[in-house]
Amino acid sequence: MTIRLGRSFQPNAAVKAVRRAAFCLLAVGAASCGASDTPATAPTPTPTQSTVTINGSTVNVSIAATVAARDTGLMRVTNLGASSGMLFVFADDRQRAFWMKDTPTPLSIAFLDANKKVVFLEDMSPNTLTLHGGLNAPQMRYALEVNLGWFASHGITVGMYATFTLPTGLVVQPDP
Repeated sequence: MTIRLGRSFQPNAAVKAVRRAAFCLLAVGAASCGASDTPATAPTPTPTQSTVTINGSTVNVSIAATVAARDTGLMRVTNLGASSGMLFVFADDRQRAFWMKDTPTPLSIAFLDANKKVVFLEDMSPNTLTLHGGLNAPQMRYALEVNLGWFASHGITVGMYATFTLPTGLVVQPDP
């Protein structure tokens, strides 16, 4: 079992994950016992794609706004497009640490504050447990992961501002 929260290490996450999984299994079993002939209408999913622009350079991003999406991040992604990445969206401002467990693609990460200002930049080696950020970084609201070296090759430095719009109706799930 991988323990990740916003790709950050959370010691109690394993216990919470097991409890959530057990609850889901019980809920699915109970729901299937009371199934009717009327098909359920699936809710329309909120788009989870956007673009982020910093210093005139744009990256296409997948948005990770739920605990599950942030936990998974870019794990097992072996080919990230040249101008592609992932935007992690959090419900509050905190110091957070990210790691690269089960992530084979070398990445660079930028932490952005609530005003979308770049407050931290770092390169991350693939498949490592090294923590990036944490107590060495300011509080952040967003994290942007891109291919290794993307920020440097586009002249992006700490203090610059990003522009992006989150999809209407996007629900940002708070950390447990």
